[in-house]
Amino acid sequence: MCRLSATRKKLVASVMSGCSSGRQISRMTTGTYAHLLLFLSLLVPDAALADPAADLVAAERVRSQTPGVAIAVIEQGRVTRVQGFGQANIEHMVPVHPDTMFKTSATGMQLTAAAIMMLVEDGKIALDAPVSHYLADTPAKWAKVKIRHLLDHTSGLPATPNGDFRTDYSNAELLAIIGAQDLNFPAGTRWRFSYAGYIVLGFIIEQVTGEPWAQFMARRIFTPLGMHTARGIDEMAIIPNRATGYEIRDGQLRNAEWVSPTANSTADGSLYLSVLDYAAWAQAISQKRLLSKQSWDILSQPARLSDGSICAYVPGWMASGAGDGLTLSQSGSWQGFQTYTLRYPAQDLTAVVYANGEGADAGRLARDIVGRMEPALAGAKAHERADADPVLTARARALVADIAAKRVRYADFVDFAKLDFSELTDQYAAMLAELGDLADFALFDQKSNCAETVYRYRARYSRGMVEIRLGLSDKGKVSNLEIVPLSDWNASL
Repeated sequence: MCRLSATRKKLVASVMSGCSSGRQISRMTTGTYAHLLLFLSLLVPDAALADPAADLVAAERVRSQTPGVAIAVIEQGRVTRVQGFGQANIEHMVPVHPDTMFKTSATGMQLTAAAIMMLVEDGKIALDAPVSHYLADTPAKWAKVKIRHLLDHTSGLPATPNGDFRTDYSNAELLAIIGAQDLNFPAGTRWRFSYAGYIVLGFIIEQVTGEPWAQFMARRIFTPLGMHTARGIDEMAIIPNRATGYEIRDGQLRNAEWVSPTANSTADGSLYLSVLDYAAWAQAISQKRLLSKQSWDILSQPARLSDGSICAYVPGWMASGAGDGLTLSQSGSWQGFQTYTLRYPAQDLTAVVYANGEGADAGRLARDIVGRMEPALAGAKAHERADADPVLTARARALVADIAAKRVRYADFVDFAKLDFSELTDQYAAMLAELGDLADFALFDQKSNCAETVYRYRARYSRGMVEIRLGLSDKGKVSNLEIVPLSDWNASL
């Protein structure tokens, strides 16, 4: 649905709404893309941008240099909004439409979890059976790792396989790579997000069904639900309406780095979906289709540790709040794509945002769109809170500085395998190195979750902001750590 008048210049229509091909800017260099977006946003009269959701998308595209965005909102099982903005491919000036296909990354894990529950219903998998029951070549240290642990990210498996993203592996070779890595912790004793765990779930699907996991998904999920363009990633296939993912290097948009077919063929989210495809999946969640009530109930139960501790995670979704205030969300980031799914179960409302720029804040955009449509769901602005433990805050600040300087100590962490520790801290060191000098550091939230205390700090640098989510064990060691880009200092928690 195009929101701009047909009488507007094609250039404005192309860049701001994706309503025309916009051949006039085919010679534009990527370095001037954001400047042109900003210039056009100033030119277009307010009346032409009267749609709040379109305004939000336009502003985010300017801020993050994102070529294209697609959104969908599903309420009470009905699709109430679906729209594309901007460009799916800026080299050929192809506009984003509702059927434009994006790489999902971790937001596709919801569908892998559903596929596992189908096989449970088929009697081919038992949630509390060990992984070794289905995969013969697993290491002895996995003896107590169960299917349920993989679903819930309580398995202790590494965050990612320690392989080469540019090398092709067979399933057996990739399983051996994952199996050779140390466990972070004994299964069931702690929670930590693991792409490797969902990769293994894909191997199990293939082992018990005798077909590729994406083919199983197409047959049992995509086709029955009318997800007409959903499919596994295949870079060599001719795929209509496929978007290009863009990264930013030295301030310039670039095509995403090449990875091997193996890195784009695993069940941790290697899918192409359009927002129309996701809307069909959201309708299935709303109407409890495909799976039994018992299976849907299992997919809505929070992860639980062996000591009884409850974690803010259900298969495929991060969870916050409770009761009528429960919010489920999941983000994905891969090869220049940013994706975000957001669901409010009590209100039966779901929003999805897909973007083809690595700098896009798809999560904030999804929440802001829902907040404009349903003010009662608009999250309150976050603010710095009174700091009851300035010594701990100073320690957190020093930890982040040590990570940036690559001098952080492994002894300060607990339940991290050395490889996962080094890969995590190296990744965050590279991120922080791009941000410049630290100007502000403040506590925004503190709560108990999953046998640890989680502190949320925000740090403002000369060239950007981040949120630090720091989990501390009962002995005060770092048991979880996330550092994520932040586009608004006061964004809702």
